[in-house]
Amino acid sequence: MRPGRLIALVALAAVLLAAGCGSGDGTVDRRFLLIGLDGAEWSVVEPLIEQGRLPNIAALMESGVSCKLRSLEPKQKSPVIWTTIGTGKMPAKHSISDYVDPTSKQLLTSNVRTARMFWDILGEHGFTVTVIGWLVSWPAEPVNGTMVTDYFRYRPREDRRTDGLTYPDELVEEVSPLRVLSENIPDEEIEGFYDLSNAMTGEEAQRLDVDRMFVEMRAINELEGHISQLRDHYAGDATFMAVARHLMQRRPTDVSVVYLRGTDSMSHRFWPASFPEEVQVDVPETETRVFGETMERYYEHADVMVGELIEEFGDDATVMLCSDHGFEGPRPGRRRGGINDHGPIGVFVLKGDGVRSGVTIAEHSVRDITPTILALFGLPVGDDMDGEVMRDAFADDFLRAHPVQVIATYEPAEEPGVIR
Repeated sequence: MRPGRLIALVALAAVLLAAGCGSGDGTVDRRFLLIGLDGAEWSVVEPLIEQGRLPNIAALMESGVSCKLRSLEPKQKSPVIWTTIGTGKMPAKHSISDYVDPTSKQLLTSNVRTARMFWDILGEHGFTVTVIGWLVSWPAEPVNGTMVTDYFRYRPREDRRTDGLTYPDELVEEVSPLRVLSENIPDEEIEGFYDLSNAMTGEEAQRLDVDRMFVEMRAINELEGHISQLRDHYAGDATFMAVARHLMQRRPTDVSVVYLRGTDSMSHRFWPASFPEEVQVDVPETETRVFGETMERYYEHADVMVGELIEEFGDDATVMLCSDHGFEGPRPGRRRGGINDHGPIGVFVLKGDGVRSGVTIAEHSVRDITPTILALFGLPVGDDMDGEVMRDAFADDFLRAHPVQVIATYEPAEEPGVIR
C-alpha cells in the first residue's frame, strides 16, 4: 500500500470513530452540493436567464453570488483543470497533465495524482461525502462515504477495466442497473434537442452550385452520426443523474459532488451549428437547420438537472455551481476542436449560509474553488495551495465568525519521490 494512502486511511478510521462533525472544533456544520457543468459558458447562460429559460440557475444567482471564473492559461484539457479545481493546486503540484501520459500513452488515473482533493480533507474532518463522475477519479479511492468514478458510465467490455469503478467496491453491484446505455434511450427522449424534419433534402442540395452541393450532401449523410453522438452524450449525464438521485436517497451524506459533462460534449459537437455567426467558419446549412437550437435546448436540460439535484439533496444546502472553462467554438486560423474551442472564462455561482445574496463579485480563478470550499466549512487553507479564498463571496459576519486561517499543508509527509 502506498505510504500516503495508509496515512489517509488511518486518519479516516479515526474520524469514523468520532461522533458527529463540525462540533466544537471550529468547523461549520453545513450540507454542501457541488455541481460541475463542464464547459458551461456565460454567453449562453446569461441570455437564456434573461429569457426565463434557466430558472434554477437564475434562482441560485438571485440568492447567492456569481462571477466569471478564469480557467488555466495557457489552455489546458478538462482533466487538468478539474484536478486544479479539486485540489486548489496547479498541474505541477497535482501531476495530472492531460488525459494520457505523453510518454507512456497510458491514461492518467487517480493514483498518479500527487495532491489531495477537497473531499478527502472534508472527510477527515468528519463530513461524509459522495463523489460522482469526477474526471480522473478512477480507480476509486477510499473516502468517508461513497464514490462512483468517471469510468463507471462506460459499458463493461472484455478489453475495459471493470475494477475500481466505485468505493466501496461492492457499491458497483448496487448502481450498475442505473447505467444508461445510449441504445436504450427512446427517440422521443432526445428528439427535442434537434429538428430532423427541417433537414435539407437531396433535391434541395442538387439545386446548389457543385461545391456547395457536395458540402450539403456530406452534411446530410452525417446527420445520423451526429444524432448518435448526441444520444451518447445525453446517456452519460443521464447515468450520473440516476446514480446521484439513488445515492442521495439511499446513502445520504453531508457533501455531494456531481460532475456532468454534457454541456461540454454537446458544445464540441454542435456549437458551430447553434452559433454559426460567432464561429466565423463555414457551417453547412443542413447542420444549422437541424441542430441550430441544440445548445440552448441542452442548457435548458442542464438547468433541469441542476434543479433536480438541488431538490433531491435539499434546498437548504449550500450549493456551488462551476465550470472548468467557457466555450467559444472554432475560429479562423485556429485548428478546430479540442481545447482550441474552449473559452477562457467559466461559470461560478454559490449560495448558502454565510454567502452574500444577489451579488456579482469580482473575477476569480479555478484555483480558488478548493480554498473557498474549505473556508465555507471553517477549515484552514493549505499554504501550499495556489488558490485563494473568494472573500468577497462571504457575508461580513461570517468572515468575522470564521476568519480565514492557513496551515502549511494537508499533504501527508512521505519519502521523497514516492507517489501517493
